[in-house]
Amino acid sequence: MKKETIITFRLPSEIKSIVESLADKDERTTGWIVRKLITEALEARGLLKSNPKSK
Repeated sequence: MKKETIITFRLPSEIKSIVESLADKDERTTGWIVRKLITEALEARGLLKSNPKSK
C-alpha cells in the first residue's frame, strides 16, 4: 500500500497509551501499529481486501 496521505486526529490518553505499549512490545512505530489496526478493522468489515504482504 502506497503511503500518500497524512491524517491527524485526537485520541483519548488511554488509547494512546495502549497503542504506544503495542508499538514498544512489537518494536514498531506507533504509526505502523495504527495503520495495522485500521487495516485489520477494514478487512474484518469487508471494506478492504486482505493483502498477503500486510500479514
